[in-house]
Amino acid sequence: MNEHDLIVIGGGEAGISASLRGTQLGAKVCMLNREPELGGGCVQTGTLPSKILSNAAHFLEDLKKGKRYGVPVVEGARADFGKILDSRHKTTLCELGVLATLIRKNSIETLTGTASFKGPRTLEVRLPDGTVRELAAPRTIIATGSRPIALPGIPFDRRSILSPDDLTALDAVPGRLLIVGAGVIGCEMAFIFRSLGSEVVVVEKAERALLGQDHDVAALITREFKKRGIRLLVRTGLERVETTDEGSVRALLTGGEEFESDRIMVSVGRRPNTEALNLAAAGIPAGPRGEIQVSECMQTSVPGIYAAGDVLARFMLSSMAVVEARIAAENAMGQDVKMDYTCAPWGIYTDPEVGSVGLTEEWARTGGGEIVIGQCGYNDLVRSCLDANVTGFFKLIFDGGTRRLVGAHVAGQDASEIIHFAALAVKLGARVEDIRDMVYNHPTVSEGFGKAAADALKKFEQRTPAENK
Repeated sequence: MNEHDLIVIGGGEAGISASLRGTQLGAKVCMLNREPELGGGCVQTGTLPSKILSNAAHFLEDLKKGKRYGVPVVEGARADFGKILDSRHKTTLCELGVLATLIRKNSIETLTGTASFKGPRTLEVRLPDGTVRELAAPRTIIATGSRPIALPGIPFDRRSILSPDDLTALDAVPGRLLIVGAGVIGCEMAFIFRSLGSEVVVVEKAERALLGQDHDVAALITREFKKRGIRLLVRTGLERVETTDEGSVRALLTGGEEFESDRIMVSVGRRPNTEALNLAAAGIPAGPRGEIQVSECMQTSVPGIYAAGDVLARFMLSSMAVVEARIAAENAMGQDVKMDYTCAPWGIYTDPEVGSVGLTEEWARTGGGEIVIGQCGYNDLVRSCLDANVTGFFKLIFDGGTRRLVGAHVAGQDASEIIHFAALAVKLGARVEDIRDMVYNHPTVSEGFGKAAADALKKFEQRTPAENK
């Protein structure tokens, strides 16, 4: 006889989301977590801790603008890194308290241990004391998260060679920091530690930073790197590292260049945590990186088993994982709900911030259809001029035939917040006229959407009658 209606493997943001939704739908839920504390990477090492660092860095940059308003500015102001870490710790404890309360109020059973499948409906859980417990349930959701990938032959040692997870728990700001990988996390950390006082070099094997993001976004971030004194080396990798007698690290880059630093952070991707699950016993095939394939309902190839979050190796965003897990729980409990990625927004916490949703210009053109792009610079917005935040742009991508918004990219002040407007516009199929004719509070940054839409509408009107059919 089954003790539970639903077993959720993983106690991170995805696992908690699935457990809560399952309980709301009447399921008796057991949530398994490898660690005693909940929250996973989002709470413990990633999203929340990194935002504390990001907030400190942004505050330091904003201090420099005080003279504009007659506020005395302390030249060369530096942050107390120890106090930043104290704030990080307090934030983590606060969130853990919130999660514990949610779990208790919703009567979700939690169990600490490492789970592996014995069959499609049976799990073996190895507890911290070495004992083994067997659990059975008609439905299971896998949400075991991911971990950083190390470079071949250069393992993480948590002293000199760090993963992004390690970087949020440093005891001091490194004087010299080498970042390997100019993806989202690499770029975020480059701005953060440059503002906190590090000399930063970023190396990237691809031909540009933020590969996969819109090219105009990548170009802006690259220009800001240069303005901030962050050195970016593209088409460059890390070949070998050596520890010097002084305790620093000497990095040999492809092409023969050497760079000496105090710390090296490697941010070249993440790998799903699925090895210990014995997926084969459940009949679930794993991909090359251990990822799990699911349908748009979050169901694996085995009925009754679902997966969500980083184990899918899709977007690896906590915001996406929470929604995927909710949908997995709803379908596990008999509903028929599909995941829609077309209107899922991205937030990149660089300086300036980036918010994106839908298609990039490159992807929109790949389809072969006509597109019309509307743009507005932050320097055209009264609010941005008032706030001395004129770096950035709005870029709206419309389908040439339907005139509907299919992609939006904002780089600048509050981008990660206001991109949700564009996400809703994509979801609802808003046309260029809909966005242009909105009434926007003045002065606000969001006015950029209206101005960019007006720019696109002008281009639509300039097209020939044949093009507008």
